[in-house]
Amino acid sequence: MHWLESKYISLVSNRLRNYKRKSSSLYCFSCPFCGDSETDRKRARGYVYTKKGNTMFHCHNCELTYNFNNFLKNLDFQLYSEFSLEKLKDEKSPQQKELEDFVEKMKKPVFLQSGPLKGLKKVSQLSADHPCKAFVSNRQIPNPYHAKMFFCPKFFTWTNEIIPGKFDIVSLLYDEPRLLIPFFDTEKNMHAFQGRALDSKSKTRYITIVNDETTPKVYGLDSVDFNKKTYVFEGPIDSMFVPNSIATAGGDLVSTVKDLPKKNLVVVYDNEPRSVDTKKKLDKAIINGYNVCIWPSNLEHKDVNDMILAGLSTDFVRYIIDTHTYNDLRAKLALNTWSKV
Repeated sequence: MHWLESKYISLVSNRLRNYKRKSSSLYCFSCPFCGDSETDRKRARGYVYTKKGNTMFHCHNCELTYNFNNFLKNLDFQLYSEFSLEKLKDEKSPQQKELEDFVEKMKKPVFLQSGPLKGLKKVSQLSADHPCKAFVSNRQIPNPYHAKMFFCPKFFTWTNEIIPGKFDIVSLLYDEPRLLIPFFDTEKNMHAFQGRALDSKSKTRYITIVNDETTPKVYGLDSVDFNKKTYVFEGPIDSMFVPNSIATAGGDLVSTVKDLPKKNLVVVYDNEPRSVDTKKKLDKAIINGYNVCIWPSNLEHKDVNDMILAGLSTDFVRYIIDTHTYNDLRAKLALNTWSKV
């Protein structure tokens, strides 16, 4: 029996009456599909076993037979979804290869070789106890991105070096350190950047600066492949968890990406069913013909990073998005079901 199948039979064991592990490849319990016996609660005639290299389920009461995939699918669909994604990953699936290729594709931007960024430390170069490194690690941001973000000790002063006079003397007096997230275009040139406050008491969490108005204010243009499914998020950090993603700096996603190829885009707003503004933005995206993600109604987390911090895997988050992507009339119906306003 494959180790992954053993893992998932253990995960569902608490809902299998009279569950017993008889050997490494044989499990016995009361059949969860027929109830096994209405007169004797101790009867256990359901078995998971290995036969000719395949893991099977069979009940000697109702004679139901499933392979392990269908057994798990009919017993607990969410666990089955997680099992399927984990199995794909274990088998070096095309999805896993895509992730590896995507990470490999993240070449060093030419802007790092000179200019203001050269004087800043990458997050990957910081010690583990550095406040900026701790912030990034606590958010569980994937390691490849640590080399694409920087610690900026004096954000307002540094910005004025690129755009003279951007911040006035008052701002400079109250300067502060921030996590710097550069936006690179297809030629690896920085066309915008975002400063994320490290101090929870800061009045403004995110400050986005554009230094090239000719390029859309989009994060991820340096690594995205618009010929494949492309996910569009509200913020750069969320986009770091899903391969082939881009992000705007908040606001109206549709207006920001209007000049980009629409065919393969999936617009993913935050999970805010009680927000009138978010509903309006989703409605606009649907009217303009975009594919949109309408989160399942039982999902409590606000955004992708919250989902990761709550223990969901990146593969499972992507699976949720893919299975809850709609367009046209189906998108309208899904939006009306999801919205609480």
